[in-house]
Amino acid sequence: MEPLDRFERFLHRVGGAQATVETPRCLREHSGLSDCHLCVKSCPVQSIDLSGGVHVLNDCTGCGVCLTVCPVSAFDLNGAAAGQLLSQVASRLRESPSLSITCEQSVNAASADLILPCLARLDETILLGALALGAQEVYLTRGPCEKCPYPEAMPRYRRMLGRIRTWGQALPGSSERIIEEREGTRGKHKRWKTVGPDRRAFFTWVRSEGMQLMASFLDDFSQAFQGRGSTRRTSLPLRNRLLPHFLKKFEVEDGEVPYDPEGPFAQLLLDEVKCNACEACVQICPTGAIERGGGEEAFRLTVDASRCVNCALCLDACIPNALTYRQGLSLKVVASKDQQILLEKAYRRCGRCEVQFLADGEAEPHDLCSTCHYLADVEESAAMPEEGGDS
Repeated sequence: MEPLDRFERFLHRVGGAQATVETPRCLREHSGLSDCHLCVKSCPVQSIDLSGGVHVLNDCTGCGVCLTVCPVSAFDLNGAAAGQLLSQVASRLRESPSLSITCEQSVNAASADLILPCLARLDETILLGALALGAQEVYLTRGPCEKCPYPEAMPRYRRMLGRIRTWGQALPGSSERIIEEREGTRGKHKRWKTVGPDRRAFFTWVRSEGMQLMASFLDDFSQAFQGRGSTRRTSLPLRNRLLPHFLKKFEVEDGEVPYDPEGPFAQLLLDEVKCNACEACVQICPTGAIERGGGEEAFRLTVDASRCVNCALCLDACIPNALTYRQGLSLKVVASKDQQILLEKAYRRCGRCEVQFLADGEAEPHDLCSTCHYLADVEESAAMPEEGGDS
């Protein structure tokens, strides 16, 4: 670790860097249906307040856990943002094919490549990103957790690491390259300068996928600057932009891994019998993962799993409970970034009021919309003679 890096880390600690929050991005601000409180639940020092909006209190210690758990990346922390960490990772990998990551409390901090306030700040973006950028091994070293001010955060780190191990079933050669070391272990992995193919591979990635991502960022900025962006949408979190690109680097295999409620992605299932085409899911989705299509003759709902942030707002907004999460997740579908069809039905025209409506999957389809069908039932009941009446 260079002296300048040590000095910057020292200033970061002494300066008491605190997390900040972009309130309009918060799910609770996006919709009154949201009861998301992952940040409060995960904060080891209870420094996040949700009364009257989301606020970071003055006793924030800058551990960075809120950045990891927030589905829409509403939080930021100087020196611990995903983009900053990946930039450091890419810089280190130009000098060595292995990467060592530890926390500020560890005795290995003086020689580590990447030092975090707490290892609970790690997520799939950083670990898989390091492997996708060319790391042959990523070494993780935990500090003395019993002396750490954030011991409550470590279970989340363990769950994230377990999720990475599970994802390894579909990502050949990934999870075994992430190695946990005991604190104080040194010299177990050889460090050397990379030459030739490794460096060329890195710059090839920058020229191809990296430039595509930059173009996406600039396009979003241009739309927001010119007022074309939807005020109901939040920009896609960096995690959801980068992970599909990283997953492609591993030649993702077919099959599913278990769905994790704390994971970065989810896949939807829709019961077409229950769906009434109200489009509440389309309107409430914060990232535009669910879209309506089909034109005037048919109704179609599609979803892009790579844009789904696993916030469950669409499930809460669906009055007929037509939407659920799959219990499995296809990483290949996430990596493809393709639109998956949830529902596609042809419209029918009401024989009474001539309005278009969607057949609700009844055993014997009728030619009346739900309103006219109800009115017809009322009229039929009124026309029936009462029992025991005059003949």
